[in-house]
Amino acid sequence: MPANSDPGSDFEFEDDFSSEPETDDHHADITTLQRIRTEIEGYLELGMAELAEEELNALPRGVSGHPLMLDARLSLLMQTRRWTEAVETGLLGCAAAPQGPAFFIHTAFCLHELGRTAEAHLLLTSGPESLHREALYHYNIACYLAVLGRPAEAGPNLSRAFRIDPSLRKYARSDRDLQSLWPKLPGF
Repeated sequence: MPANSDPGSDFEFEDDFSSEPETDDHHADITTLQRIRTEIEGYLELGMAELAEEELNALPRGVSGHPLMLDARLSLLMQTRRWTEAVETGLLGCAAAPQGPAFFIHTAFCLHELGRTAEAHLLLTSGPESLHREALYHYNIACYLAVLGRPAEAGPNLSRAFRIDPSLRKYARSDRDLQSLWPKLPGF
C-alpha cells in the first residue's frame, strides 16, 4: 500500500471534516478540536503513541465522537497496528462523515490487514461518490481485487490510479498485493 495508508509511515490527518460541533459544556469548538488534533499528530510523528492515546482517552464523550477526533484515534490505532479497534473506529468515522472518503479508505485498509479483503472491497465500493476522484481508492480497489483472484478487474483500477497520481507506480512495484499484475502492466 502507498505511504499514506501504510501504518508504519506517517499517517496523514484529513481536513475534510467540516461539521461544527455543538458549543455546550460537553463539546469544544472547532479551533479547540484542531489544536487537540495537532497535539496528537505531533505525538504520533515523534513516536509517542502512549501520550497520544492519553490525550484521546481524556476527551469528553461528546468530543471524542467528532470526526476530527475519530480521525486522530484511527491514526493512532493504525500506527500501532491495532486493526480490530481501528475498524471499529473507522466505521464510526464513516457514519460521522459519510461524504468524506478518508474513513472509507483507511477502514477498508484495516479490514484488509485483518485478512478480511472481501469486506474491505465491499466497504470501499459502497462509499461516497467522492471516493472515485481519489487515486488511493482505485489503487486499493486494484489491490483487493488482485488478492481476491480477480486480476482482470484489478488492472483497469490500477491504471486509473496511475492516471490520477503517477507517483503510485513506485509503490506498486513492491506491493505484494499486486504481484499477480506485475508482468501484465507496462512500466514495471
